[in-house]
Amino acid sequence: MIDVSDGLIADLGHICTASGVRIEVRSGQLGAEPVVPVAALQAAARMLSADWMEWVLTGGEDHALAATFPPGVVLPEPWNVVGIVAQGSGVLVDDRAWSGAGGWEHFRSQP
Repeated sequence: MIDVSDGLIADLGHICTASGVRIEVRSGQLGAEPVVPVAALQAAARMLSADWMEWVLTGGEDHALAATFPPGVVLPEPWNVVGIVAQGSGVLVDDRAWSGAGGWEHFRSQP
């Protein structure tokens, strides 16, 4: 389990590195109200000509947790399945490696 304060992609990447696995995220499973205020994000993104899904995947300070659970476990509310753990390394989003920044990187100079 990890908090996603640095961005979902970045923090899932920490799990992958520490555990020697790949995590495959399905973007269509990320829009779960009330965890993600989809309508508000979409409206704000339209006003700023931005991609709301990129905010969900890479934004930080969300005060949320990501965790892995064994297959077949019934998740307690309000947990939401957003992907699977598989053999390999890194984080895939909709079967593709994420090409941009995954979130905040503490030991790298930020623009």
